[in-house]
Amino acid sequence: MIRKLTLASVALVLFVSPLAVMAQTSSFGNTPPTSSFGNTPPPPASVNPTPLPAGGSYTVQNPLGNNVNSVCGLIKAVLNAVLQIGIPVAVLFIVWAGFKFVLARGNPTGLTDAKKNLYYTIIGIAIFLGAWLIGQVIANTINNLQQGSSSQVSITACN
Repeated sequence: MIRKLTLASVALVLFVSPLAVMAQTSSFGNTPPTSSFGNTPPPPASVNPTPLPAGGSYTVQNPLGNNVNSVCGLIKAVLNAVLQIGIPVAVLFIVWAGFKFVLARGNPTGLTDAKKNLYYTIIGIAIFLGAWLIGQVIANTINNLQQGSSSQVSITACN
């Protein structure tokens, strides 16, 4: 149990640390911060709120980006994110199974445990990529069937 918890926390740190490293800072002023030791950067420029439009209408910026404009686009974005996270996790589990083979040192119980770990990892990868493949085949089949009809709806090009 402690090994699983340790492995989960190491994996969490490996996936969360790039978020902190690549975080962007925002500055309100146009002046870049000084790099000389002892000098303090100038205070940020005052931020004036934009006046309200005369017609009383507001626009809300999409927090998910410009590519997500529908439920289909949201599902596509979530599945792409899961795929981008799942492939490195699968590689880590294969590496972990390789370490288990090395650490077994010819011990029959250790080798069977390592074989079982590698077997389940490969089955998980096959299920993961098989689900993606089935989704692609279904989307391409529907798009090919719709080419003859008058509608111009495309499943893979959904936003």
